[in-house]
Amino acid sequence: MYSSSLWDSSLNALLAQVQDELSSRDGRITRVAPLRSVGERLHMQVCLRYGDRPEFCLPLALPAKIIWEGDVGTLVSQILWAAEHGSRVTVVEPLESTRSFRVTA
Repeated sequence: MYSSSLWDSSLNALLAQVQDELSSRDGRITRVAPLRSVGERLHMQVCLRYGDRPEFCLPLALPAKIIWEGDVGTLVSQILWAAEHGSRVTVVEPLESTRSFRVTA
């Protein structure tokens, strides 16, 4: 899990604002969770739920600069874009030796 004392409080406050905005704009997004910071990127998960289906999480890497600047609008836009496009990809079962997927929309 993500743990950097330098970012913890400000990142949590920023992600709370982002989560509030996401919830008001897209009811499928249940949560965003930071994982780690690598170089100039923040790796996170965007978790979604469709109706009665189980929650699933998409990996996402965003420029750390957006976080440092506290740019809620850009964060929300990029997460919404990723959720929309990432949710169109489904893994085909059973998995073969190479991961199979198809675009659903």
